[in-house]
Amino acid sequence: MTFEVTGLYAAILGLMMIVLQILAIAARAKNETLFGDAGEMRMILPIRRHGNFIETVPMALIVMALAEAQGLSVSWLHGAGVLLVASRLIHPFGLAETKKALPVRIAGIVGTWIATLIPIAALFSLM
Repeated sequence: MTFEVTGLYAAILGLMMIVLQILAIAARAKNETLFGDAGEMRMILPIRRHGNFIETVPMALIVMALAEAQGLSVSWLHGAGVLLVASRLIHPFGLAETKKALPVRIAGIVGTWIATLIPIAALFSLM
C-alpha cells in the first residue's frame, strides 16, 4: 500500500522540521553553546520550538498513516493534514518570552490536537 496523502504531509512537515532544527543549531552556534540552553531565553525558544514539533508531529503522522491504510477518506485525511501543517506553522510564533500563552500558541496546539484526533476517531470507527 502506498500512503500518498500521509506521504505528502510527511514531506511538508519534514521540511518544516529541518527549518526549525537549523534555527536551533544557528542559536547554539551564535551563543557558543554545544549542549543545553545555558539558561538563555534566546536559546530556549528555538530549542523548544523544534522540540515541541518533534513531540507532536510524529504521532499525528502515524495515526494519519494508519487511518489511510484503514480506508479513511482522502478528504478527511487532507483536512487533518492541512490543519496539522497550518497549526505547526503558526505554533512557533506563539512561543515567546512572555509567561502567558499567546493566542497563536493556543490555536497551534489545539489545531494539532484536532488534526491528530481526526484520524484517531477514524481508527476507532473503522475497527
